[in-house]
Amino acid sequence: MESSRQEEAKSRYEEYMEAGLKMFPPFKGYGLKLIQFAIDEPELYRIHFMGRDDMSTSDYLKEKVEIDKILPCISDSLELNAREARWLLTNMAFYALGMGNLLANSSCFMSDAEICRNLGSVCRGLMMQLKAAKDERVEIIPEEKARELGNLEEYITGKKKLIIGYSADREMFRIRLDAVLYFEAVGEKVFAYTKRHVYEIRQRLYQVEEQVKPFAFVRASKSLLVSIKKISSVMPEPGGRGRLQMINGETVIASRAYYKNITDALKDPAI
Repeated sequence: MESSRQEEAKSRYEEYMEAGLKMFPPFKGYGLKLIQFAIDEPELYRIHFMGRDDMSTSDYLKEKVEIDKILPCISDSLELNAREARWLLTNMAFYALGMGNLLANSSCFMSDAEICRNLGSVCRGLMMQLKAAKDERVEIIPEEKARELGNLEEYITGKKKLIIGYSADREMFRIRLDAVLYFEAVGEKVFAYTKRHVYEIRQRLYQVEEQVKPFAFVRASKSLLVSIKKISSVMPEPGGRGRLQMINGETVIASRAYYKNITDALKDPAI
């Protein structure tokens, strides 16, 4: 009887895992579906993930998380090497398992919206840790010169079309604007998203908007600026909102107040 329940729990986990890996980015989808497993079927979640305490971390990742099955999808979708993919997935799994354990034991009192928001912040933080693609960067700004830099506006002038961004380890870079998919405000911080990476932009979103508007960036919501040139498709949503698919496969939501402006801009032959 116990063996059949363990097999059932393993099978159900794999169904959630496969569903998450079909999302983009798949490491975020995996984390989301792992947490969903804990919410939907807490007993099976506990049987699969919380039944033993004598396993090493590596054995746990191999046997319970089934990390070797997941890694190829993470690596291929984000063009990561094996080390980067394992690091990314391991950290996501640890976060999602921690959240899942709380939920499965009815010890978490966060709303669904709060869980999704926090998961998004974790994803952004993990992506910032990865080494940025070289073609997004013009140059690294030496630490001794950082104090001499002006504000963002001084770097988005003329033909440069550059923006100052910071990696997770506080390295400062000049990044090409044509590599940026969108800017997002998260709390008091603003982040720039490229195809693979995330950089912190030390400006308010309205300040960024004023300066990048000439380069085909438009407001999509109170917390989001998108590059019109990086939208591959749009789909209307209930309530007048719109789903925007970016060229890397990621989707973001445009609010009702801004969706029409985006569709009008997409029709503009000058952009």
